[in-house]
Amino acid sequence: MSGAPAVDWVLLALWLLIFVSATLQSVSGFGFALLSAPILTAVLGGPLAVSTVLITGTACDVAILAMRRRLPRPVSGEVWRLALWSVPGMAAGAVLLAQLPARWLQVFVALVVVAAVAMRVRSEPSKETVPSTWAAGAGLTSGALSTSTSLGGPPTVLYLSHRNLTPHVMRDTLVALSLARLPLSVIALAAAGVWEVYPAWPLLIPAALAGQVVGTRLFHRFAASRYDKVVMALLLVSALSAFAAATQ
Repeated sequence: MSGAPAVDWVLLALWLLIFVSATLQSVSGFGFALLSAPILTAVLGGPLAVSTVLITGTACDVAILAMRRRLPRPVSGEVWRLALWSVPGMAAGAVLLAQLPARWLQVFVALVVVAAVAMRVRSEPSKETVPSTWAAGAGLTSGALSTSTSLGGPPTVLYLSHRNLTPHVMRDTLVALSLARLPLSVIALAAAGVWEVYPAWPLLIPAALAGQVVGTRLFHRFAASRYDKVVMALLLVSALSAFAAATQ
């Protein structure tokens, strides 16, 4: 008599992680990779963590577009500038992912998350507009962080937040940029020999979509500012946990 099938606790934990990450992303506008990347890197290793965030994050981006009641309005010039400048950064980041020891990669991911949260906490609304030439630095840095850690968002968010864009246009631009860079990221990772895919990744897609739906409903029901402290706390716990695991 055969017993009940064993529960894959790792898969269940990853499903919940992606669900919570997608919910935070929808509620606060950021946090998907910042929450999931440190834990995924500690559990799966760098290459699998990067590909998992890329795949599930793309599902979130597609859901964002699908749930809109109007057509997206990204700034195509910003998308192409950032995407093209990301290419050399992506190549460098893929090499870094291939060469950096797993433990040091965990520490690097944790430090990037802490820095990103600190930037978010200290940032203040500003009407100062930076020139489009700043896209070079933002694209290079974002591309390198994207393929090495999957944390390419903060540099582009910082740049676009000083380009005098409305919140909706900025979000559409970020989503369009993410979709445009997906094939470039895969090519860079494959060329460096570090494109690895978690076998059960299709089961994580529903988690990303469900989190997107729940987070969007929470966002429309309550003020996003009510969640800021919770989001920050979760991100810091995620980063510090990964740092502690890497230094033991």
